[in-house]
Amino acid sequence: MKFHRSILLLILFGASVFFSGCAQKARRDKDVVAEIGPDSVIHFTELQKYVDDYLYLRRYPEKSEAYRKALDIMVTDQLKRIDFFKRGLYGRSDLIQSISRPVSEEMIVGYFNREFLGKHTDDAHARRTYENMGKELVYRLIMLKKPRNASQGQIDALRNRAVEIRGEIEKGKDFGELARRYSQDDESAGEGGYRPPLDWKRSLLDPTDYVIFGLHVGDVRVLESDSAFHIVNVTGTNKIDLEPFEEMKADIVKGLENQYMDKSLEEYDAAKNATVDEKSLHWNQDALNTLVRWSNVPNFYKGAYRDTLQKAITNGKNPVVLKYAGGEVDFRETLRLLDNVLIPKSSIHISKKDVQNFLVEAVRTDYVVKKAEALNLKKDLFDPNTDNPVMRGWILRLYNEAVIDPQVPEPTEAALRQFYEENKNTLYYQLAKVNIYALIYSDKTKADEVWTKIRQGASFAQVSHAWDVKTFIRDRNGKIKSYLSDERPFLGEAAFQLEESESHGVVEYTEPRQGRQYAVIQCTNKRPEKQLTYSDVRNSIQEDFYQHHQQRLQQEVAKTLRKKYKVIIHKDVLSRGIASADT
Repeated sequence: MKFHRSILLLILFGASVFFSGCAQKARRDKDVVAEIGPDSVIHFTELQKYVDDYLYLRRYPEKSEAYRKALDIMVTDQLKRIDFFKRGLYGRSDLIQSISRPVSEEMIVGYFNREFLGKHTDDAHARRTYENMGKELVYRLIMLKKPRNASQGQIDALRNRAVEIRGEIEKGKDFGELARRYSQDDESAGEGGYRPPLDWKRSLLDPTDYVIFGLHVGDVRVLESDSAFHIVNVTGTNKIDLEPFEEMKADIVKGLENQYMDKSLEEYDAAKNATVDEKSLHWNQDALNTLVRWSNVPNFYKGAYRDTLQKAITNGKNPVVLKYAGGEVDFRETLRLLDNVLIPKSSIHISKKDVQNFLVEAVRTDYVVKKAEALNLKKDLFDPNTDNPVMRGWILRLYNEAVIDPQVPEPTEAALRQFYEENKNTLYYQLAKVNIYALIYSDKTKADEVWTKIRQGASFAQVSHAWDVKTFIRDRNGKIKSYLSDERPFLGEAAFQLEESESHGVVEYTEPRQGRQYAVIQCTNKRPEKQLTYSDVRNSIQEDFYQHHQQRLQQEVAKTLRKKYKVIIHKDVLSRGIASADT
């Protein structure tokens, strides 16, 4: 029964997403490519990130087409979020209940960011850090590495040796000579102990470097890391020019976030654990045993828990499972915690201790959620312009569930047969298709060597640990195309000449970006061209029917929303951004 680690990872991931979003927002250009509704905009930097994240440049060969397609989707998605709130859908409890737990999780992230990580990364901390960044630290180092699997005695002896060396330095012994004699860091040992000057950015990459960067000129210190003892002597500083604070603030905040994440998590855990005194816990063993028995039912925590607990409550069985200083947890409260706050990730071999730990953790997490609600963090999440990527996605899902799904026609037998007849010559005409493995090289000699080995009986797995998988179709006009890809079908003709399991080499072709290529291919599956009957598609037609109407309704809703709300596309800004964007 896993929950502690999952929540910890949730906070780590959420904090990372939140702060990278803040950093991005601070760096945004003022170039707005789209104005949507009364107060929503899309900046070109947002569009560029969307294009990169969803690989639009791979899906569309023309850069301008990729950006315009992506912008169209972004505009439609934002219109849906705006309409979600205009329709009052956020007030439908039956709709919102399904995301109560994700909302709680995101509020925990927001609470952690604001109350713990935020106090180390606020504007005051960022400015103080900026003031200390205009230098480059010059220092010398002697490193004494800890032996692998060293005993405590060996580590103590090494620490004493490091202290002795520091004493020799303080008495005036030449640092360079001592570095050549003792240091196990090749770089410093060969340079009289000097390492490359240390700047602020590099100091954030290693905890020891971070401590060194905070030392003063003349300091001689012994620092201990997991792998070594470091005798450090700061000899001077070099002044470096900095960009204005506002231009560097986003990077500074990101650096502080990385530096203080572990400390903030420790502070968060300590505060959360303090909400419930474990010495005050009192368990009802009968009710606890019942929960343990239910917990070990397959799929109990994938939804079955709701009916099981509700049935018991309806039948008048609502025993208190746990009492603690400040409250109690009965079956009804257990149901609320599972629905709204926290849920185990598995229900396999769950012990009594697992259930006890879970309930205590759920109660503690609920305290955090309530504190987040008191700070009005839920309002920040439920907003059409929310920056939270998880909530942006959930609002879209709920909108589709409330507005689009109800309009999908009922897939009756008559409707399915009519759908088949309407799409018989398109969707249900099976085009010839071939699947291949391909080993592709820029060096013909290498391709010839591989092909020779395969002809001698070697398999693809024996000649290479990785290969490309490609699929081609041939339309009714005999034209070969890459299947579900915009890639040109360089290997398509050769692929259709093969029978299943047959190999061929070496196929030569010219790829526009990579130049002349040489491929060895093997046919893994070949499907003939034919007209599919209704019986052939009986198992898949209902899903096809649903997808078809979903797509149709999505397009209709997109058109309706553009008429309902004002959308302005700044084509000049878009064209300028596309022209300057890296491909």
